[in-house]
Amino acid sequence: MGKASRKKRERLARRTPPAAAAHGTGRGDPRAVGEQALERLLRSNKPGKLSLAGAYAFGYAGLGFAQQEGTDPDWWQETDPLDVLFLGTAWPRNFRDEFEFANARDAWLRLLRGTVHGKGILRFVREAVSASEELGIPVDDGELLLALVGRLEAAGLDERRLPRRLLPDAALQGCRAVFGPSPELRFPEPPKDAKKRVRRFWKAMEEDVWPDGTPQGILCDGLRRFHEAGLPVQEESGALLPALYAALMAKPGEPLEDMGEHASMWALSLDEASPLVPVLDVLLVAPGLEMSVSETLGCLFAMPAFTEPIPSEALLWTSSPGLALPRLAFELGISKVSMQGTVVTPDLLDWAGMHTRMRLNAARLSAADLDEPDDIDDTDSSQDEPDERWTERREAVRDAVLHKLRKKSREATGPQHHAERAGERIWNADGSSVIRMSPKLQNDLERQLEFFREKFGREPGPGDPVFFDPDADEPTRLTREHFDNKLLEMAGRAAEIGIDPAFLHAWREVGYVVTEENRSLFTMAEVLAFSRAVTRHQQAGA
Repeated sequence: MGKASRKKRERLARRTPPAAAAHGTGRGDPRAVGEQALERLLRSNKPGKLSLAGAYAFGYAGLGFAQQEGTDPDWWQETDPLDVLFLGTAWPRNFRDEFEFANARDAWLRLLRGTVHGKGILRFVREAVSASEELGIPVDDGELLLALVGRLEAAGLDERRLPRRLLPDAALQGCRAVFGPSPELRFPEPPKDAKKRVRRFWKAMEEDVWPDGTPQGILCDGLRRFHEAGLPVQEESGALLPALYAALMAKPGEPLEDMGEHASMWALSLDEASPLVPVLDVLLVAPGLEMSVSETLGCLFAMPAFTEPIPSEALLWTSSPGLALPRLAFELGISKVSMQGTVVTPDLLDWAGMHTRMRLNAARLSAADLDEPDDIDDTDSSQDEPDERWTERREAVRDAVLHKLRKKSREATGPQHHAERAGERIWNADGSSVIRMSPKLQNDLERQLEFFREKFGREPGPGDPVFFDPDADEPTRLTREHFDNKLLEMAGRAAEIGIDPAFLHAWREVGYVVTEENRSLFTMAEVLAFSRAVTRHQQAGA
């Protein structure tokens, strides 16, 4: 049996469908209660006349049947309860891939906002997270998916039917997220000085400076990268959108051949009300109209959004399953969501989206050769302890970072010439990563190792953390809570140590700190997210 087949069977075992479930024995057994509720909901609901609880039951049953038959696509293994609900509302519709599914899901959820059914979605999210916490089971685990059926029925989410106009089949007709820009899309007339602006744009591409956070600056940086890779960026308008995506969102390990599809799905994922959408629609449509690069740029310069800061909602990848429920949970004030292999917190949403995207890419590559030899390393990096990933995400020696903040805090968020790189993060196909360190960063790490030797009187072992609790008697990994408390403590005496407290509050909020020296370790989206968090905290403290 090949590696991909083994992994699929393992996932199937974790997500036992109803037909293969062993019946519970007690009335209070969540599994038995879920099975009984599933039978009732499947009898009392039918396609086109579904409650939220009924739709979830249909989605769960459809998922289980497909798993039994072996017809489920790999991306179904990444679904959470909200995804299962959406599958049920859209049943028996099939989606081309996980990107179309996720964009359709998010567009449908946006349509429900402000309606009584939107309130039902929020109740659904609360019930899913509460069940996960009470049972101690990840929110996307098969046991939880079944137990949730009974919770939804008991919460009254079977009392109101969704009108047909709000079911995906009708509600998403002509929807941009699913079908692309309107066929009636009209391009603006280029400004009178368009040719001059385009010449300045190409001239700016030759300068190695950090983008200014506008679509124009980020696109310029992306085209510079593509040009350095030998791509004909001035000849093909089809390179423009992937270049914007590559400079803003893409991880270093993301295959170039996937950039076009990922860029299109990211562009279509945004709410149609976003000011960035007209810019993205021009980039989506121009290649099909065989517009030249200069003509396309001329149209873009007629749009104010092209030269204004890129909206914050565009900085997050959402076009994958398993991402909508955590986002809504955080909007409700829920601080964390337990998922298989990790605990997602607000600052890890970007990581979660990246990891899912890369993992599904890896699954597609594995599926191309189901008879892969068994001697290949079968380690699944998605099962690492959450604190290990969290620590890896914050690769820095605290004292060294604080020194940089004292010196560069006012400069770190503005446009800068590229500094000597502290290191480079290399992403693997499965979403794991390693740091290729510069000599300076290696020296910082060696000082931390020396601190370990002085503290504990021995060399660090394979299981010892490099960054440890300095107050503990034994090597103890720094927890999220410990680190957050330290940042709050330092923020309280920021004036004493010469640091803008907004930097420390922003660090705590987004989960990382960006300086001029380390910013090459982050995507532009991450840099902008940190910079804007700093600005918010500066304004709040003013």
